[in-house]
Amino acid sequence: MNLANSLLLAAIHASIRKILSPFSFVPEYFHSLFINSIKIKSAIAFFIATLLSNTLSANPNAYITNQLEHNVSVVDLSNNKVIANISTGKNPAGVAVCDNGSKVIVSSPEEKALYVLDTVTHKLLNEIKVGEGPLGIVCSKKQNRAYIADWYTHKVSVVDIEQGKILAEISVGKSPAGLVIDDNSQRLYVANRDSNSVTAINLKTNKTVLEIPVGKAPFGLALSPKGDKLYAMNVHSSDVSVINTKTLKKVADIAVGEWPYCAIVDPTGKRLYVTNQEDETISVVDLEKNKEISKIDSGETPEGIDITADGKKLLVANWGEGNISVIDTQSLKVTSVIKTGKGSRSFGRFIVN
Repeated sequence: MNLANSLLLAAIHASIRKILSPFSFVPEYFHSLFINSIKIKSAIAFFIATLLSNTLSANPNAYITNQLEHNVSVVDLSNNKVIANISTGKNPAGVAVCDNGSKVIVSSPEEKALYVLDTVTHKLLNEIKVGEGPLGIVCSKKQNRAYIADWYTHKVSVVDIEQGKILAEISVGKSPAGLVIDDNSQRLYVANRDSNSVTAINLKTNKTVLEIPVGKAPFGLALSPKGDKLYAMNVHSSDVSVINTKTLKKVADIAVGEWPYCAIVDPTGKRLYVTNQEDETISVVDLEKNKEISKIDSGETPEGIDITADGKKLLVANWGEGNISVIDTQSLKVTSVIKTGKGSRSFGRFIVN
């Protein structure tokens, strides 16, 4: 049982005792009936836990890697305030939400390490040495494993999160960066910037299925909710390659802003949001038409991007300004700017819903 559950149960039991204290004068039989009834405790615990779960899911936190301050800012999105800063190794870059949201993993290419953070206590749990230049990270929902792209060794490391142990290494293209995982099909996709390709990997065998040619210098990746479409952000050709994941073939290229870096698909699968570093904008792409329909002015050098589970808030990490922009997805307007730290990057999924 983790700390959050332990505290929850303790609070529930204390509440039950407090509520039932007026009955303390009754005979032991009735006292025992009220205090020790498993059915009553279970019912109340389930009810309170359900309410708490709904409350927590409505108030997500964002984990922002600040490269130039060597830490991670934790932002409470219910009030748009930084509630903690967690020290890591030098220049944290990549980030991933793991273990059903109980952990966040951050990469440091300079330290050649991963940092495992507890999302309840906001404490550093572990440091795992891996590769020569770990950058992009993604975690499997079905297995307690993390997959890390190594920029210098041109490999993906498979790491057991609990044991802090490297289980396997998979060769991919040159300078791998962004990764996404389709847990349903047990397939991993890796963007190879200097090979102008995306590698598809079978996670049951840890073997490459195919290397797919895309645009110039793909960096970030995004996957549709159904897993049928994959999107590669091509930095040097300033477009997005669309890949059919059934045929593993590129089916379209979508022009966006200058130097597209990262992207996220909204929960409906109808829109793609792309950070354009050079333009300092966010491209809004209609995925039914495969066409850019709008641009949103962001902060200086936008990099990481993520969206809340309800699809209402879009978050963008602005490296050049050391902050994050909160964007309303209905109005497509920036509603808040939150100061985080110098060199805010958050390359990967960084919202714990």
